[in-house]
Amino acid sequence: MLIGQMEDRRSKPPTSGPEPLGPRQCRHIAAVVAELVPDWSVELHHDVLGNANIVILPKDFDDAIGPTLFVHREGATFLLEEVRWGGYRKLDEYLAWADVLRAVRVRLIWEMPFPTTLTDQRC
Repeated sequence: MLIGQMEDRRSKPPTSGPEPLGPRQCRHIAAVVAELVPDWSVELHHDVLGNANIVILPKDFDDAIGPTLFVHREGATFLLEEVRWGGYRKLDEYLAWADVLRAVRVRLIWEMPFPTTLTDQRC
């Protein structure tokens, strides 16, 4: 009997060389952020070596509102990391940009405000 294994749900990595992070990727992430947590901001920064980082910041840099997220490249891999309440955490590594966008979306869903409940309203 054959036992089927769940396929890896991640996208296949691109066949070309790694594309550096830049304004295009920053706009992609900004669109995801605007959809889920519109008060947050997305910024493209470069470190002293010229390496690009995309930084996702909660409103007023408030840890109580949510973590600060970082996306950057290490070779052919994208890394997603967060800083919250003074602690650092590496969330995961991704080979495909689509997987980064999906991971940011999932992480931000946890930070969305809960909708208010409807009260019993009679007509």
